[in-house]
Amino acid sequence: MNFFDQIRFQDLKATVVVAETGSFRKAATRLRVGQPALSRRIRKLEDAMGLSLFERNTTGVRLTAGGKRFAASAQMILKSCDLAVSDARKHGAADNGHLRVGLIASLSHGVLRNLFIAFFDTCPGIEVSIEELDRTELFTLLNHREIDTVIAAGHPKLELGDGILLHRERIYLAVSDDHPFADRNSIAWEDARYAPFIVSAHEPGPEIHDYIIRNAADLGESVFVRRLRLGREGIMNLVGLGFGVSLVADHWRGVTYPNVTFVPVGADDETVPFSVTWRPENDNPALRRFISLARIEAKRNGALS
Repeated sequence: MNFFDQIRFQDLKATVVVAETGSFRKAATRLRVGQPALSRRIRKLEDAMGLSLFERNTTGVRLTAGGKRFAASAQMILKSCDLAVSDARKHGAADNGHLRVGLIASLSHGVLRNLFIAFFDTCPGIEVSIEELDRTELFTLLNHREIDTVIAAGHPKLELGDGILLHRERIYLAVSDDHPFADRNSIAWEDARYAPFIVSAHEPGPEIHDYIIRNAADLGESVFVRRLRLGREGIMNLVGLGFGVSLVADHWRGVTYPNVTFVPVGADDETVPFSVTWRPENDNPALRRFISLARIEAKRNGALS
């Protein structure tokens, strides 16, 4: 057994307290141990080190030259341990840390925005990073634990991880302000199928394309949908210029675009689900706090019973 194997945390603590109080009696009282036991602990430590840590006299004790150096080092070690424990506790309580979110949605309006506001309010020390990529890429990152959760349209797919249904949203047709549909309270799919649709080639464009085809083509008519290599803002600007129409979920309506109006499309009860997915083995406390708040938000909006 080497020297380091013989030293325990209590030995360092005892040395520091005796040095601070200058008395075995006072140190024993603070440490809540018997004075003889404390004296034996220090003597055993001195024997192991081969030097005297304290000069003893009838009025108390004081550190030797070697004792001063050892006590200073012991105090630094104890402080480092306290910091390590404090940091671990904060991390375990999700007071700090990092949450990595994969997102195919907007945070401009609605339930998703409310969820993030609640998270930022309750966990201000958490660093949040957001990735906007194709669905396949995001779930690949999730499986490799490079992100903590994915928020996207669709029901939870248990084969991809754990998940909850966060909420369901109405779908809106984005049209120019001077479009014939702009003044309507709602639009039926049998009317919308004749409009020239434009969608992004990037997420969530492909999903929007499929949704249009499912709802309009089922009516037995061909539907014109043009995919453009533009982001959401580019698509909406073209809508405002009268180039075509597009679809958005309710949460996108928090962003305004020039000359663009949003009109509900489809039946009154027609909605699209949005879910949160994560890996069950991920024990990131920040993720667990986020999921807890997501459940609260889902219950508030009737997605969870």
